Amino acid sequence: MCMLAGAVPSHADNTSAAAEDPGPAGSFAWKGFNWQKRFWGGAPQYNQSFDPANVSNPDANGYVTLKISNPSGSAPAGAELQSTRQGFGYGTYSTTVEKNINLLQKEVVWGCLFPYDPEAAPGFNEIDLCEASAWGGGGSYGESWPVTQGHGYWFDASKPAGEGNSTITFDVTNDLILTHKLIWEPGKLTFETYAGEGYSGALLKRTVMQGATVPVPAKEAIHFNLWVTGGGGGDPAHVVPETVVVRDFSFTPRVVPPLTLTAPTPTISGTLRTGYTLTANTGTWTAGTTLQYQWYRSGTAIPGATAKTYKLVQADKDDTIKVRVTGSKAGYTTVAKYSAATAPIG
Repeated sequence: MCMLAGAVPSHADNTSAAAEDPGPAGSFAWKGFNWQKRFWGGAPQYNQSFDPANVSNPDANGYVTLKISNPSGSAPAGAELQSTRQGFGYGTYSTTVEKNINLLQKEVVWGCLFPYDPEAAPGFNEIDLCEASAWGGGGSYGESWPVTQGHGYWFDASKPAGEGNSTITFDVTNDLILTHKLIWEPGKLTFETYAGEGYSGALLKRTVMQGATVPVPAKEAIHFNLWVTGGGGGDPAHVVPETVVVRDFSFTPRVVPPLTLTAPTPTISGTLRTGYTLTANTGTWTAGTTLQYQWYRSGTAIPGATAKTYKLVQADKDDTIKVRVTGSKAGYTTVAKYSAATAPIG
C-alpha cells in the first residue's frame, strides 16, 4: 500500500492553507496536505487494477471524486488516494462524503478515510472511520447481505475479519451526505458518524473502543479508496462505473496539556557575612528536572551569579540576598521559585 517512487505530479491549486507538515509533493495539494493518486496495482482490488485517472483533482468546490471505471465491461479498475505525509498520530480526523452508500453495488467497497502503515505489523495501524460494503452480497454463501458501514481497527491483519479486528457495523441510511469523525487517543478510539455536512445533523452512530490493542502512532498515511471485492459471491468483473465525492478532510493534532512540576520553595544556608559562601537548598523537584539559578542583591540580579552557591562580596554588605531556582523538563510547565530574602549581610 505504500507509495511508490516515480510518480509524475500534476499539481492543482490547493484548497486550504498548508499544514505545518503537508508531506512531500504528490499528485496535488488538498486541504493543506499533499496527496498521491495510486498508479500501482495490487490489493485490495480483486484484479489488482488501479487507475490514477479514477481520482480527480480538487474541483472548484474543493471536492475530490473517486470512481470505479470499467471501459471494457469486464475489467474494472479501482481508485485510491493517499497522503504523502506519514505519521499523523493522535488527534481528530474528519471527512465529509457525498454518496448514498445504500446504493453501492454489492461488490464495491468504499474505504472511507483510514490511516495505514504497511510496516506497522501486525495491524498496520489501519483504523477505518466508516468502511461500507455488502462484501459481494454473500451469494457464494447462499445468503443476501445488505450494505453496512462500520467503525473499527485491525490489531492483527494476519487473522480474518472477526478475529484480527475490532469492528462495529451499523445499518446504512439514504442520506446523500455523511460526516465521519475519529478521535485517536492513547489506548482509545472514538468514532462518530453524522447525517449531513458537519456535526449538526443526526448522530447515526457513536462507537468507543479502548484497550491495549488500540494502535500507537507510527508512519501511517491517510487513505481513501474505492475498490471491487472478489469475495462473497457477486459478479466483480462486470460492475458498472461508480463514484464517491469526498467533500472535506481535516486533521487536528492532539494537544497534550503540560504537566506540573513538583517545585518546592528554595531556602538559603550559610553565614551571612562577606567572604562566606551561601548555598541554595532546592528541595526535591520532579525527577529529571533541570535546575538553573540566579542570585539577587536587594532585589536586583547579580551578574554572573548563576551557580547553586554564591560567595558574598563587599558589595553585599548591608543588603539582603535571595535566590531564584528555575526548573524545566520536557512535557512540563517551566516553574520559577524564589527563596525568602536573608537578613542584611554583615
